[in-house]
Amino acid sequence: MSMLRQDPLTGRWVIIAAGRSARPNEFPTQTRDRSPRTDCPFCPGNENQTTPEVWALGRATGQAENGPGWQMRAFPNMYPALVPADAVAPFGRDEGADHELFRQTAGLGRHEVVVYSPNHQDSPAALGPDHMAALLLILRDRAQDFSQHPQVRYVSAFCNHGPEAGATLAHPHMQIIGAPEVPLLAACKASRFAAYRQDRGQCLLCDLEAAERASGNRIVAANDRWTALAPWASRFPWELLFIPRRHGASLAQATTEELQALAAVLSPALQRLFTFHEDPSLNIVIHSTTVDTAGQDEDGNNFHWHLEVLPRLSRPAGFEVGTGYTINSAVPEDVARWLRGEGD
Repeated sequence: MSMLRQDPLTGRWVIIAAGRSARPNEFPTQTRDRSPRTDCPFCPGNENQTTPEVWALGRATGQAENGPGWQMRAFPNMYPALVPADAVAPFGRDEGADHELFRQTAGLGRHEVVVYSPNHQDSPAALGPDHMAALLLILRDRAQDFSQHPQVRYVSAFCNHGPEAGATLAHPHMQIIGAPEVPLLAACKASRFAAYRQDRGQCLLCDLEAAERASGNRIVAANDRWTALAPWASRFPWELLFIPRRHGASLAQATTEELQALAAVLSPALQRLFTFHEDPSLNIVIHSTTVDTAGQDEDGNNFHWHLEVLPRLSRPAGFEVGTGYTINSAVPEDVARWLRGEGD
């Protein structure tokens, strides 16, 4: 049986087609080389293969910067998607457009890597709540720093884990990019949030979180600060959405207590997900408001920040790519039940 569900946050329609889960190779087990390496630039002892670090955690007193002994470290990406204004002129800065339709802008911004474990074999699911909280705190602090740069209008913190999720290095790491333009998805969500507040006088995500708590069918985990759920119109099999109960516009505004509470639900949810799917490729994405609206009073800002976990257990084909539909073979209510430990 198939159904169409509309994502309340974007208006995107998703096809839920549970019968497709029986297709051959629907959820292939990914195998990766987990053997120790000596040439990994993110492993301890190879710090000279990265750019100089901007932050590190875990070294004992007296240990030198840009050397081993760390638990986590952050540094500019050696192959950045965007570069600071004081860097070498990026492609597109000086070239002129020969028609008004051919708009372009310089690739100015920030791009950093956060290596969150010295262990080459670790995954996001290997992080306990305390370690996860420390990672979220550094992402918040780097987002705050990025927001101070005049060329940055939008900050995105994300994880690419596994080849199907876009990772090119196996060593566990996250990235954070500060972009000069607002991405389309963020603009579309902001528009829906603003329209909902104008129509209802309420925050769309606050109302959605309350409705999901009342239903309970898709709740994976919850505490007094966060709700974790399998979204009503999940795009990806086993997709998860984490919603802060306090209305806030961005990761940069999150309190230490909020991020500790997020780690308390995110860490075990990832561990259960990895138990079911044996180290799946996935993306973790944090969605925040634009930098130029982040300073507004939190109650008056339409946007409500949130975190998504997007497993890459299936591949988009021609229909999905050609239409913008997604087809999801995992029913969200079943996913939530299994992750709560209530599955068959």
